[in-house]
Amino acid sequence: MKNLLIPMAGKSTRFPNLKPKWMLTHPMTNRFMAIESILGLNLDFFDKIYFICLEEHEKKYKFLYGFLDEINELNLGNKTEVVFLEEETKSQSETVYNFLVKTKVDGFIFIKDSDNYYECKVDSTNNQVAFFDLNDLDDINARNKSYLEFDLNGLITNIVEKKVISPTFSVGGYGFSSATDFCETYLKFIDIEEECYISNLIFDMILTGKSFYGLNVKTYKDWGTLESWNKYKSQYKCLFVDIDGTLVENSSVHFPPYVGSSKPIVDNIQCLNHLYKMGKVKIILTTSRPEKMRDATIKEMKDNGIMYDELIMNLPHCKRVIINDFAKSNPYPSCDSINIPRNSNNLTEYLL
Repeated sequence: MKNLLIPMAGKSTRFPNLKPKWMLTHPMTNRFMAIESILGLNLDFFDKIYFICLEEHEKKYKFLYGFLDEINELNLGNKTEVVFLEEETKSQSETVYNFLVKTKVDGFIFIKDSDNYYECKVDSTNNQVAFFDLNDLDDINARNKSYLEFDLNGLITNIVEKKVISPTFSVGGYGFSSATDFCETYLKFIDIEEECYISNLIFDMILTGKSFYGLNVKTYKDWGTLESWNKYKSQYKCLFVDIDGTLVENSSVHFPPYVGSSKPIVDNIQCLNHLYKMGKVKIILTTSRPEKMRDATIKEMKDNGIMYDELIMNLPHCKRVIINDFAKSNPYPSCDSINIPRNSNNLTEYLL
């Protein structure tokens, strides 16, 4: 059996006064962080997917119904299981060990962090560690990673926690060809009071003659601290954009220029299209045009190459006010407003 394990039963000290971080909502897909975290993997490789949680989190937050609903929407329900542990663990390795003892899962296990995202193809059941290169990142807290050294054959010769010994760091993806080997190695550390990292187990196994290979990943996103999560979320926006006077010169159903006959405001359209293509905004067009003009409006948007996600018609022709909540997970201010002169072409100055 090939098993994907996502441990989520430890402490979330880096996200104070919030729900467990893996429960937070992705800013674009609206999925649980933990579910979004695994979608860069080739999930068809695995026979089973296990999310390892705490019983007290289900009792307190009642997350399971919504969690499984999202899993089913991704067509993963037939091979996914949420397993509950009774007590909070001190480390990721302890979470995995307690899970393996409880479930008797055997065979290949791939352990994936729930607080980051990366893309890679797992295509073997070898011992392996997923890694990324510091040189390919613009901004990272290098102090909270584990680092790898390789020999000329691509085998890992050293893995060190919280000390930069090379530009390659572990991204929190660890493959073990045998769950039994993992458990037997963990038992060597069970009486140690300090946190036992999975890197400690891997280094011990290397010293005893086990081989570990590197698994190179791409598109790495770090969500491990509240600061990095908020910075990541800040890239995403939901834009409500008026049509007349903003994307096309102001038109009307009452006077010329009539709807569908006005000139496009090219610079503003290019600004929005650029954001749309980046995949980090959702664009909702708004207008006071009556619903009967929907087909004509859709055609006008298409003719002018305007990219958008949704279209809201028949808004009152009056002042518009956005009211939105804010919280620790969605800090103040959680919404903004932009007003530009009618028919001006400088949206970029206000938006970017």
